[in-house]
Amino acid sequence: MQPVCRIIFKTLDLTLLVKQIFPIFARPRAVLPALLWLLLLNNVAIAQRLVLKDAATPIAEQPSPKSRVIAVLVKGDTVRVLKINSPWVQVAFRGKQKGWMYVGRSAASTNTKTPAPTPETTAKPANAAPVEAVQPVEQNATSNPPVTLAPITDGGVSFHLGSFSRQFTYVGKFYYRTMPRLYVEGTFQYVAGNVASNYLMYGNAKYVRSLGRRLEGTVTAGVGVINTVPVRAAGVKSVSNMAFNYGIGVQHYLKNSNWLRVDIREYTAIRNKRGLANFFEFTVGIAIGIRWSKI
Repeated sequence: MQPVCRIIFKTLDLTLLVKQIFPIFARPRAVLPALLWLLLLNNVAIAQRLVLKDAATPIAEQPSPKSRVIAVLVKGDTVRVLKINSPWVQVAFRGKQKGWMYVGRSAASTNTKTPAPTPETTAKPANAAPVEAVQPVEQNATSNPPVTLAPITDGGVSFHLGSFSRQFTYVGKFYYRTMPRLYVEGTFQYVAGNVASNYLMYGNAKYVRSLGRRLEGTVTAGVGVINTVPVRAAGVKSVSNMAFNYGIGVQHYLKNSNWLRVDIREYTAIRNKRGLANFFEFTVGIAIGIRWSKI
């Protein structure tokens, strides 16, 4: 009986010692918040950094095959894993930018070299070919991603030809992406007329929306100046007027960050004493994507 009592007393002394060292265990109500805090710290550990090995890794805006690609990372770029939604992984890249990376098959098994058995693998006969193991994210992060093939750059330049109120026009544009779907665009334009030539300079905000794997729709609006220069025989001085424009367009991805663009716009010029003048424009052009941050 005496040895048993000694064991009980020693156990009680050990319990008191633990309570003195870790006061939180002396308050049962505080144990649950402490456990939740430990779980939170455990989840934070998922934010690991990965170095991409593929030559081109598209980053989608949403975890969906139909989502628009907001960036294309290259080999050697580093990303930070934020969330796993198999077969997609949310990552942070280039500072505060976030997006979804397609990893294929099961994202839950990206930290292991061999995936756990699944009904598809266990149902195969014994003489069937072995199932290829899923490689970790560091080795192959984007095996055949089902997202759109169109890469999104920081911006670019474009060159257009078309009709401006039944007169031939040349258009040059440069644009810069400020948000995943919003661009700022500057335009220089020349309109060749029989009586007078027009020079246009204006700035626009352009909203881009994905319509398919290679097709995007655009909505744009802006303001600028139309400078009308009559021919010498007319004996009239040049006139500058403020003009507003708005329109829509579509662009089809070709390859190597190149796009085929079709734009339709309406211009409203504010003339001093003659009221408003409206012009209709239709142009077709080629856009060339440029990573301005690399220049």
